[in-house]
Amino acid sequence: MRSLILMSLCATTLVAQENVTVFRGAKIHTVAGETIDDGVLVVAAGKVQLVGGADASLPVDAKTVDLSGKVITPGLVDASTSIGLSTRDANEQGEEVTPQVHVLDAVNPQDKRFIRARRAGVTTVQVGAGNLNVIGGLGAVLKIRGVTTRDMVLRDESGLRLTLGAQPSRGNRSIRFGTPVGIFYRRPSTRMGVVWEARKAFYDAMEYREQKTVPDGDDKPTGFDPGMEVLVRALEKEVTVHTTAQAEHDIRTALRLAEEFGYDTLIEGGTEAWRVVEELATSGTKVLLSSPSTLDNGARADGAEFRYHTVKALADAGVEFAIQTGPEGTPLDLIQEAMLTVRNGLDESVALAAITKIPAEILGIDDRVGSLAAGRDADFVVWSGSPFDPTTRIEAVYIDGEETE
Repeated sequence: MRSLILMSLCATTLVAQENVTVFRGAKIHTVAGETIDDGVLVVAAGKVQLVGGADASLPVDAKTVDLSGKVITPGLVDASTSIGLSTRDANEQGEEVTPQVHVLDAVNPQDKRFIRARRAGVTTVQVGAGNLNVIGGLGAVLKIRGVTTRDMVLRDESGLRLTLGAQPSRGNRSIRFGTPVGIFYRRPSTRMGVVWEARKAFYDAMEYREQKTVPDGDDKPTGFDPGMEVLVRALEKEVTVHTTAQAEHDIRTALRLAEEFGYDTLIEGGTEAWRVVEELATSGTKVLLSSPSTLDNGARADGAEFRYHTVKALADAGVEFAIQTGPEGTPLDLIQEAMLTVRNGLDESVALAAITKIPAEILGIDDRVGSLAAGRDADFVVWSGSPFDPTTRIEAVYIDGEETE
């Protein structure tokens, strides 16, 4: 009996050794710590087992992949994108405030844009609702793997979309003149109306929360409102409010609303964040910046003025920010967006963190992805040279230790 147990243990050890892969010789940007020249990355069972130098102690009989002259980085994290959503499905416009809807219910895992993003080094994305509703619902964090959303989901509920500015009211008209032809005539038609819809939603949520805590025996309501439940979670800081705000006065309004109701927020877009750097730094508010190339091409929502020095100004002030491709339009090459920030004064290490570690932290998944350290998921990219050299090619993308197509 004892011999059978020993044989079983030996067989298990052999299988474990056979499933260990050592990637050696590459320059490794861990993002979690120092960059390692001539590094070693040990992967087993989809996880990083070890990251070290050439003198690291390695498992016996492990499969070895020679990556001499190459560069390894963590898989890129796009913190806000519309990949997987059709234009029609990005905004639930039956009401202006729809915190109860889940983007995950509309994601098409067969969307070819997932493949495009993965081939560009992106391994994790947050798919968020569009910007036509005042409150547009809960996003989802996905890994670009598998064939179903069940295979892909990392967090099924992430940020709650709130949009300020002109987008939720664009195209809306009052019924003062003419004949209404649909329910959308009752939508807000000004910034004042948009902000009131947001404020009213949180007032209602505060009242709903208060009624739920009425002692038994009083007139305690028994109704359950899924939308109010989500807003209450936001008020209790269990869900972060992702506020889309581009112009200076909309960013200031976003900060004011968050202070008024006590919820945690971050700014998405932030085209004119350069005008409110001090306020962002003082409040500790993080920013998911719009892609520089999109803004440079003139796609500037709400007439906001774009400045290339925004990223440098935020970095110098200690404001945490990530670079994202955006919730609308065709997803862009994330590393190229980071290249543009480097060309405008940002340090390469900060730019790399802005598309790996920082967005992972913002999304609450940094214990899994965004950096390379023991225990993290084995999501990484093999580059032919520096990721910030435009002549560099991506040679391989690994998710959970498996090379992707």
